[in-house]
Amino acid sequence: MSNPDSDDMRRMNRRQFVRNAGLGAVGLTAMGALAACGGSDDSGSSSSAAADTAAAADTAAAEEVAPYQGTLRVVGLGVDLIDPIKAAFEAATPGVTLEFTVKSTPEVTQLALTQPDSFDIMSGYYHQLDQIWPSGNLQAIPTSMMTRFAEISPLIADGKLAENNNPGQGDAPFRKLFANSNTELAGEGNKTDMITMVPGNHNSDSFGYNEKELGEQTSWGIMFAPEVKGKVALIDDPEIGLMDAAMAAEAAGVMTFVDKGNMTKEEIDEIMAFLISKKKEGWFRGFWATFDESVNFMSSGEVLVESMWSPAVSLLQAQDFPVRYAAPTEGYRGWGGGNSVFSHVADDPSKQAAAMAYLNWWNTPEPAGIMAAQGYYNAVINASYEGLGAFPDGEAYQGYYLDGAPATTTLNDPFGQPTIMEGEVRDGGSYEERCGNFAVWNSRMDEADYLTQKWQEFKSA
Repeated sequence: MSNPDSDDMRRMNRRQFVRNAGLGAVGLTAMGALAACGGSDDSGSSSSAAADTAAAADTAAAEEVAPYQGTLRVVGLGVDLIDPIKAAFEAATPGVTLEFTVKSTPEVTQLALTQPDSFDIMSGYYHQLDQIWPSGNLQAIPTSMMTRFAEISPLIADGKLAENNNPGQGDAPFRKLFANSNTELAGEGNKTDMITMVPGNHNSDSFGYNEKELGEQTSWGIMFAPEVKGKVALIDDPEIGLMDAAMAAEAAGVMTFVDKGNMTKEEIDEIMAFLISKKKEGWFRGFWATFDESVNFMSSGEVLVESMWSPAVSLLQAQDFPVRYAAPTEGYRGWGGGNSVFSHVADDPSKQAAAMAYLNWWNTPEPAGIMAAQGYYNAVINASYEGLGAFPDGEAYQGYYLDGAPATTTLNDPFGQPTIMEGEVRDGGSYEERCGNFAVWNSRMDEADYLTQKWQEFKSA
């Protein structure tokens, strides 16, 4: 899939990126944010990466790029845009402040397309890139500028942790990580020297359920079992909500899909007709758009099973509510994301360096540990181990969140609240067990616009 013009474009973009960014030395020295990044000393790093870093340092020295003093504007969903992250980065980076704008995933996509100059960094997800990347509003990042590129989990870089793992359908990270240029994704199986984002967090999502009322559940099919009628909730996101419903419908034997990550119009029509019929039967209690809404649905008893995020389950468990996060035999729904830099930032070399320092900071122990204590995994999984290991009782955190071991003491969340009680075991087990069993990943389908239209019809039925 290579041609001389595209190769020239990659080289041009790479030189332009390095010239404008003043990365390497500036991102590490002038910013100071990466001084404790735990960057890889892996002797396997390529000589070209070393040459690129040296070239960046020479360029930065020649241009005398001053350390950035100001605000980095970050827009994202809010999974990672939390106060402990803001405080940790600002403490590590004197003179730089973070301004977080939290929006829904569709809103983030719309802002990235229509107001790219209003933000410096997008905290986004791989399934958004098909829609955003052709705009050229985000920069392709040379792999040599990611300080721990060589340590990315094979799940993110190659699609699976072990040879016998199922990579899953849909927009798995390895299918969207690499770019040919600022406007063209490389596509599955094509590794280039540029990436779309510095990968950050990923997780294995499923559904939360009331164990006291339902007993242990290991199949998505419970969402359409008779005993939950009227007490089911879905996330109000057409692409994710429908995917959860499709997993449940397939597990319940209602219908099958060729590719749940990219349904045809006919498949969308069939599943929507089924969902509308169930809605008219009074099957669904409602739809949630925020973390708090999902917690309230479950804690009030109005819902017995629903789409949920890992921290919501942990929060309720800490309150002794009998909620569990299923480890479905059919496989998890995966998601992954990271941080991208908007193209306009390259016009300011010092801000460019600050932005790259922020992106690379995400693969260091402190932010990785903060996120791991909510149940998320860092793309550099060693960073998750390092971050949790730095906690008081660090081995207990590592054991519970990453190794599938029982908690040997009470574990707090990043806000200091007790979340995991002694003796609890994480549903699904270790990182390898949970991330070795994906059925599908969050995806933007070819028929996304049609899907959104049908989702609104379903909600209003």
